[in-house]
Amino acid sequence: MEDFDFTLDSSDRITRRIAHGVYRITHNRKVVGEELWGIFGLLSGSYRLMTEIDLKWPIPNQQRAQLDLDSDWQARKLWVQLDAEGKRRVARYVLAEGAVEIAVFEEPLRYGDATRAPRDQSLQLAVAARAKRVYAGKAVYSPDTFLDYGSTLMNFAHLRRLPLTPGSQAQIQTIVITQPSLEPLEVSQTYTYVRDEQITSLVMPFMVTRRYTIEEHLTSDGQDEGPFTTIWTDQYGVVVKQEVLLGKETHGCELMSYQWVGEET
Repeated sequence: MEDFDFTLDSSDRITRRIAHGVYRITHNRKVVGEELWGIFGLLSGSYRLMTEIDLKWPIPNQQRAQLDLDSDWQARKLWVQLDAEGKRRVARYVLAEGAVEIAVFEEPLRYGDATRAPRDQSLQLAVAARAKRVYAGKAVYSPDTFLDYGSTLMNFAHLRRLPLTPGSQAQIQTIVITQPSLEPLEVSQTYTYVRDEQITSLVMPFMVTRRYTIEEHLTSDGQDEGPFTTIWTDQYGVVVKQEVLLGKETHGCELMSYQWVGEET
């Protein structure tokens, strides 16, 4: 995934791979795609999460996201690209003083088969000249705010900031990048560290995991309930398995392969 890197200066250069793996994604227990991801350390001592998602539900689409964080796992910027139905949307969420600056662009895909666009050889911050700006705005951002996208990998960064112990919980304010618009939605999330429990997974027949639940409410009134999520992580905080319930629908993912290299340089 090194070709997924984009840099603004030398301090943002990747110096080490911390972990990498592949998730199998399911909807109502049927496999609908997979996610290839990596966690990296940067020269500055900060971190980068990168993910590529290939889905055939609800429509065929490909997604790529990159989240840059400081040495305390606070988000600095988030870049998302979503290809679907012959169009590409690109969103940039960049932290400024007390706010996150948001820009979303859209352009036609340049490929003959619009249902499956081949991977670019590199990511670029520059937006194509013919891309149209479809959204621009700001959202209030404080050190207690989290940035989130529809990737299981994002929970790794969130849990690094939450000092949870078995039986405890934490409520956080989150800016969620919605799909397919890639526009922001403010959500209140409650993370609960339920307990440690043993599960069977695709990567290991018997393993001890940490079980968490995540409840979501729209921050506009705090009453509109979102999905209910259960995740199981290993000792490092990498999600081994996830189950999301929204009404009668279930959405989940599970590690198919995985390697933890380590955080030391």
